[in-house]
Amino acid sequence: MTTTLLKHEWLRTRGALGMYFAITVLVGLFGSLLGASGWSVLSVLGLLLAFLAVFVLVPGVQLLLVADYWRSGYGRTGYFTQSIPVRGATIFRAKLLWAVLVSLAAVVLTALLGWVVWWAVAINSGVTSPSVAVIGDIMADLAEIAPAWMIVAGAILMLASFLVWPIYYYFAVSVGHENRFAGMGAAGPIVVFVVLYVGMQVASLLGMVAIPLGIGMEGDRLGLVSFNVLDEMTVGTATSEAMPIGFLATMGLILVFCAWRTVRSWNHKVALR
Repeated sequence: MTTTLLKHEWLRTRGALGMYFAITVLVGLFGSLLGASGWSVLSVLGLLLAFLAVFVLVPGVQLLLVADYWRSGYGRTGYFTQSIPVRGATIFRAKLLWAVLVSLAAVVLTALLGWVVWWAVAINSGVTSPSVAVIGDIMADLAEIAPAWMIVAGAILMLASFLVWPIYYYFAVSVGHENRFAGMGAAGPIVVFVVLYVGMQVASLLGMVAIPLGIGMEGDRLGLVSFNVLDEMTVGTATSEAMPIGFLATMGLILVFCAWRTVRSWNHKVALR
């Protein structure tokens, strides 16, 4: 059933997604060509357009899918979607899986477009041009100061940081359409997301307090070091060069909660307007 639902997600969203990807990539390529031209103001404008295309590719496509999630699950076609003889959790799982797959494709396109932008910058600025050899040298230098497990974990976490946002967005839309928010109309999901975002910031701080660890230099190698966020806040200026990691635990808990709560909403708390 999940495969069938994924097929319908593809059929329903392919037009809008294809247009968005095409326009964004074309803007990025056009901006890169302008940036490589060396034509004074036009070159700067082109690079700005190219960087904009790179930065909006992933979040833009995710917001596009959020709009579709809102419309297909709780808008005009919501009654049809909710009447499908399939458990709500299964429908949500298919929508979330589709969002993750599309986001992953957007990440790949972002990397490819970023390569082109890097090339455009290198032509006029003297920066090293992109190549497999350059990437290899960067990885070799990184391997000299960081253990393999840290490099792998960092890559996974970086990728996950792009892919998890649909869970937060879908949570806000679903919970924001429950009976308790019925009187707020379209503002319900927005209020839920704002509250969620503030809660995430507070949880991040609590996580760093509860787990005072970070990643920093120990001699000539990266490793786990002590990082006391309260001491940093008391001093008022950054005294440590370590990157805190305690927030990862609380953010993981929030992520699991949002996924579980959205499933519960689809199964028991749908309130169409």
